[in-house]
Amino acid sequence: MSSGNRPQPLGEIMQELIDEMGLKPRIDGARVVEAWAFVAGTKINSLTQKAWFRSGKLYVKISSATWRHELHLRRREWLRRLNNELGEEVVEEIVFR
Repeated sequence: MSSGNRPQPLGEIMQELIDEMGLKPRIDGARVVEAWAFVAGTKINSLTQKAWFRSGKLYVKISSATWRHELHLRRREWLRRLNNELGEEVVEEIVFR
């Protein structure tokens, strides 16, 4: 951290720590899974068995084959909504399983 003798905003200090400690991928993963739960809503959350994020991809395990197929067909729309909720392009692809 390069603060010198001047005070720094807490946000800058936290961002430097996150970068130095290599925590951004884990933080992004938690943000993505949380955002998915919000964007998906109650019905789809009730069908979601597990969601995880790795290497730019959100994986969502869905218990219903019919719903899995429907979500897959609309994955670009879900991707747009999810990244919009995150405020940045974090997710490159959504894989429904």
